[in-house]
Amino acid sequence: MDDTARKNVAPQRPLPMEHDDKPFNDQSIDSRPLVLLDVDGVINDLGALYHQPRSWRIDQVPSHGWVLHIPDYMPQLIADLIATAEVWWCTTWRGGANDDLVDFLGIDPLPVIDDESWGRTVDWKSVGAYPVARAALELGREVFWIEDFYGEPPTDAMPGGVVFIDTAAESEFPVLTEDMLPARLRSAVVSAGDGRASA
Repeated sequence: MDDTARKNVAPQRPLPMEHDDKPFNDQSIDSRPLVLLDVDGVINDLGALYHQPRSWRIDQVPSHGWVLHIPDYMPQLIADLIATAEVWWCTTWRGGANDDLVDFLGIDPLPVIDDESWGRTVDWKSVGAYPVARAALELGREVFWIEDFYGEPPTDAMPGGVVFIDTAAESEFPVLTEDMLPARLRSAVVSAGDGRASA
């Protein structure tokens, strides 16, 4: 190709980075924490599902033939989390979480971890979430995975540095509450909530 022809060719977009490459020094890269968010046992209160006494009101939200039991504080907590972090669904609901649930929570659809299998255990989530978590960690971002792990987070299946928030660590009937969040994340979430309240 001669120089005249070369000048008329649109510049090529750079190829996606391989995971082993160091990230470009790009100021537009998101520096917020990455949060991988489950639904059942996190947003969907399994205690309410099994008629456990709760100190909060429960809203029942039909979705895909099931009924979600959502604590009254959850829409605000999730909105504040989204204002603080980049949040991805990491749930067996997969893309279904972006239907009735996001409508009820009053949030926009979120990106979804999905390995395109029919898996229903944490194993498939680790496979799907690994590259997303690793890419964030390589950029120096914090990564939190909020899930009802029942004391068995998949530490060996995820990159080092992921913080596992186990909503079932102390309860047979788990649901996410603000006090379960690590201090730095909780502080940011509280600040986001304060900012929204004063706006």
